[in-house]
Amino acid sequence: MRITANYYYKNINSNNNVNANNRAQKLERNYFSTTASQQNSYTVAFKGNLIKNLTEYLNFLEVKRYAKIVNKELAKNPNGDKILFRNLSMETMEGIQYGIEVFKGLSMKDIQYMSENLHVIAVRRGCKNMCGYCYADAKPSNREMSWEDFKLITDGYKKLRKRLGNLPLFGENMTSGNGTLLYRSTELFYDSDCIDIAIKDKKGNIYDFTKLSSELYNSLGRRTVFDTSGWDPNNKKLQERAEKYAEYFSKPENMDQLNAFNLSFNCFNASYIAAVKALKNGDKEKYLRLKNKFTDRIANALYTFTPLAKDKKFNVMSRSFGDNAKNAQYFDFSAMFELGTDVLNKLAKMYYADLKGEQKYVKSKAEINNLIDLYFSKIYRFDANLNSSGRMGKFMQDFKIKAPMQNHTESTVIMAQDLKTNGRYHSYIAMRLIDTDGKVYHMDYARFFPTEIQLNLKNKSKTPKLANLREDYPISKEDINRKEILST
Repeated sequence: MRITANYYYKNINSNNNVNANNRAQKLERNYFSTTASQQNSYTVAFKGNLIKNLTEYLNFLEVKRYAKIVNKELAKNPNGDKILFRNLSMETMEGIQYGIEVFKGLSMKDIQYMSENLHVIAVRRGCKNMCGYCYADAKPSNREMSWEDFKLITDGYKKLRKRLGNLPLFGENMTSGNGTLLYRSTELFYDSDCIDIAIKDKKGNIYDFTKLSSELYNSLGRRTVFDTSGWDPNNKKLQERAEKYAEYFSKPENMDQLNAFNLSFNCFNASYIAAVKALKNGDKEKYLRLKNKFTDRIANALYTFTPLAKDKKFNVMSRSFGDNAKNAQYFDFSAMFELGTDVLNKLAKMYYADLKGEQKYVKSKAEINNLIDLYFSKIYRFDANLNSSGRMGKFMQDFKIKAPMQNHTESTVIMAQDLKTNGRYHSYIAMRLIDTDGKVYHMDYARFFPTEIQLNLKNKSKTPKLANLREDYPISKEDINRKEILST
């Protein structure tokens, strides 16, 4: 049924009510139809068509009415909780986004593609840590999203979700073509340390990670991840912020807004790399000073996050080369074990000082022993699953390290061609990133492909270039929407 102005003027009486007979006929329609690819799920079968001016609004009312019927049917369906945004036909839902400012100029197919496995809303870009292995090749930047633009996104999704009966929009439980479970988090960073993330509104008010994670959770229904590699203990502002986060996320109802709270502890920290270079140049004093600077940083972070230590969502992410790497003696498991021992010894001293003084975190030697044992179990789980993207290639060249690595660049051409051929349902793990200017990118962490989709944000000024951005493989809306139904 093609909705036109004449249709409404013909069927609406003087009280602006749809003719009862026509309404009854519409309610008797079958609004669901089984698809060949989804035998145990349903696809909305009603029709709607976005038309300009007056009929655009009238069409929105019609689609909205159908959506209510869909919601009732979903509630009756025993598998209703498994029906996702991707199960809806976007052609029939076209118009439901009417009046949502952030989606202005976007079709429902665009919104569906952007929302499926929305893994990043980058509220801030850039990092000053300069870790040697950084896959994002992050560099210092002050570029960040305004609170007003962040609210445009969250409010827009909140309105859309409400209109669709709060269906999951973001690929929950969605798998790739090879059956791999995709990410269930929408992170607020790509190349930033979360301890530095705090955006402002026009009046200069600051919104830190506690407010951002809460806003994301309450509007999009999405949990996020907090990830930091520590901070300078002498930085009073960051230390106070970290203590606030430790207290805030120690409360179960607040930690429930996160999928994970991570401290990154690895031998690729800029201070430690500089220490190794100093040692190779014969300057042992500089080596010890810079090494201590690094281990002090990690010990202080662990001490500050003591209220979170027992939470299963609190992780220490320890990364290094494995034993099969050559010339990596300062960056392998043995080196990490030595660094971890140094960190735990410093942490124990901090706890004993606390026991003798304020007793902020510990009140007995038994508590200290339990905490050290707990952190030991979290630290000594080394991850050597590294890839060659970002700065890792240059790092390995500088230290003449040879190790088997994931080289994603070799499959870039194949991936791009598959995406262009099969649309959004290509066989590679696919994630979406919304940059600070509202531009949407197709990503798999190692590579980024620009798309023609951009949210209607206020600030669309240039953002820092994403690492490994394949601008020679732009993804058009035609590529994205090549297929309507997922083939499994």
